[in-house]
Amino acid sequence: MIVALEVLVLLLIVTGAIVFLYIIKQGDACLVFSVDERSRAAAATVQPQRLCFDISVPFANSGRQEGTILDAYVRIYLPQEQYDGCLLRGRVNVSTALRDDDYFEAMLVPAGQRGELLLRLEVYPRRGLKLQEAVAGLPDVDIALLAECRGRKELYTVKKYFTLEAEEVKALLS
Repeated sequence: MIVALEVLVLLLIVTGAIVFLYIIKQGDACLVFSVDERSRAAAATVQPQRLCFDISVPFANSGRQEGTILDAYVRIYLPQEQYDGCLLRGRVNVSTALRDDDYFEAMLVPAGQRGELLLRLEVYPRRGLKLQEAVAGLPDVDIALLAECRGRKELYTVKKYFTLEAEEVKALLS
């Protein structure tokens, strides 16, 4: 009886080890956002009081499991103390499913899949300036792309920075 119990315990330990190794071998999702490979700003619409432009940022799941991008948004670092001639706003969309409501639709990203996020940025002149004047005074602006992601493990946030150069925005009005 004791030998049978010892054999059963040994079988449970070996089975647990095999299951553990199998799970580890499966890996996880690894969502990578390549802001260094982003596109240059491309004008979408130019109106008297608004400049709207797009920047594409490639992403990929380089992991071994499907991942989920639950939310994505931009944080624009242009405080009014640095420059108050315009208001710069932005939102993130999947390039294949554009939306106008500031809502990011969560998406599944199979292992090995690539895609593009579209950052839509808008410049609104302030203090009575015209669009040309507001953009002329615009400094280089740091922007953070934040994405909340999930694989087999817990939720994590990816935060990638890039600098939107003033000359890149000014060239859109030339």
